[in-house]
Amino acid sequence: MKSEQPQPQRMQQTMPEDGDGWHQVNAGPHLHIMFHPNRQLLGREPDDIKRPSIVVAVAGKREQALRFDPFSVGSHYHIRPSLRGRQLQLWVEEGQKPLDVALAFFEKPLRFRGILSQAEERDAASLVDDVDLTRAARQIRELDAAAGQKPAA
Repeated sequence: MKSEQPQPQRMQQTMPEDGDGWHQVNAGPHLHIMFHPNRQLLGREPDDIKRPSIVVAVAGKREQALRFDPFSVGSHYHIRPSLRGRQLQLWVEEGQKPLDVALAFFEKPLRFRGILSQAEERDAASLVDDVDLTRAARQIRELDAAAGQKPAA
């Protein structure tokens, strides 16, 4: 008789707190979205890579369902991000901005609903309003533009 080995638990990433550079994005009643214009991980040597991040959770839940990392180098996104989660490449063509590629998911609601469903959030995916997603994308662009106008600390 073969004994089953316990499977290692994937440590689900939780939503960041307001502040520390994170901004709450108005995404309607069904989603909780936060945006950081340049997330720097502790212990990482300073470099010239811009690291914006967009994290998405279903309203009322702490766990991230999606995370978009449209970095200036190595743009990617995660479905159900975990500490050892898989990165899915954001295909950025010549002349495109990585943030615009990530926000295309918000501006094409069927794509957004599809990856939210892949994150096992089908109920929320069916409730999300197209207008709320478009408004969220616009607000993220505004936050990013405002961060770009601030002098470096």
